[in-house]
Amino acid sequence: MSGPGRKTQPKQMSSVDRWTICEKGHIHWGADGAAGLLLKHVPEHGEPVYLLQQRSRWVDHAGTWGIPGGAIRPGELPELAARREAEEEIGQVSSYRVTGMDAQDCGGGWKFHTITADVDSPFQAFCVRETDATGWFTREEMWRLSLHPGFRRWLEEH
Repeated sequence: MSGPGRKTQPKQMSSVDRWTICEKGHIHWGADGAAGLLLKHVPEHGEPVYLLQQRSRWVDHAGTWGIPGGAIRPGELPELAARREAEEEIGQVSSYRVTGMDAQDCGGGWKFHTITADVDSPFQAFCVRETDATGWFTREEMWRLSLHPGFRRWLEEH
C-alpha cells in the first residue's frame, strides 16, 4: 500500500524482460534466450522471398533489417515465442508450415532460435512494436540491406 510517508518498492521486471550476460560476457535480451520467425514464400515462377523487418530506432541495432523476434519466456517453446514476438512486432501472421529450427549459440550459453517457415502467399505485415518497416526480399536483395549482425551471421551459414 502506498501513501504519504510510505516507501514503495520499484516494480520488478520478469526474468524475460531484462538484459542478461552470458558466460562470455556478451549482453543479450532475454534471460532464457530468444527466438525469431523467418517466413518464406516460394512463388510459382521466380525466386523465393522472405519477410524481414527494419528495427525501430529505439531498440538495439536500430535501423538494421532482420526477422521479428525476441525473448523466450520461462517454459515457452522457441516456436511459440517466435510467433508471439512476430505478432507483437509485425501484426497478425498468416498461417505457415514450420520447415526448420536452428539455434545459434553465442559461445557463452545464450541462444537465438531461428524458426523457418513457408507461407502460401506474401501477406501485408505492419509496423507495430519495435518495427519501422517491413518487406519481402529475395536472398540477393537481402544482401543489399543493412542487416542485423546476428541475422547476417545466420544467412552466411545457411
